[in-house]
Amino acid sequence: MWKADECVTAKANIRIRTDKGKGMSVNGTLRMKRDDVIMLNATYIFGMQIGTMELTPEYLLVISRYTRQYIRMTYPELSALIGRDVTFKDLQDVFWGEAEEFSVQAMEWKYGSFTMMEDNRRLPEQLDMTLASGSASFDMSLALSRYKYEAGWNTRSSFNVANYDRLSPEQLRRLVTMLIGRK
Repeated sequence: MWKADECVTAKANIRIRTDKGKGMSVNGTLRMKRDDVIMLNATYIFGMQIGTMELTPEYLLVISRYTRQYIRMTYPELSALIGRDVTFKDLQDVFWGEAEEFSVQAMEWKYGSFTMMEDNRRLPEQLDMTLASGSASFDMSLALSRYKYEAGWNTRSSFNVANYDRLSPEQLRRLVTMLIGRK
């Protein structure tokens, strides 16, 4: 069993694809501190950070350093957006490999495979998520490797909000809808 405040990091390959053939693949880092934060940083060529997803018990934050936009929302706002009650614990269980695979309305999570840490605790090597609307879909796949216990990293993202445009949950819903091809 994992203890509160345990820290784990992993290398990540993030693949995003729509059913219309559009897609991209970037590398990144997954950092997790039990009961505190899950942080996924995406990097592009030469290690340039292009985005961050940060989950805490209080909020979800997504920062696009490429488009200079961000969204910060509470879990009730996220729940309303996807049509399913979601808490930080639910998402923590997914990333720590403790959730059952699930499919609800327009969202589905599946595990591909798992790896064992040196102390025989398992963590996911492959996480697949699908958002669907009618016949259109948007897939995100995380391939995780080189897990290690590592503390000492900043557990909160820093950026100057004055230099970024804030998206509302409704703007995010429209963006996701556009990405998966629904009008």
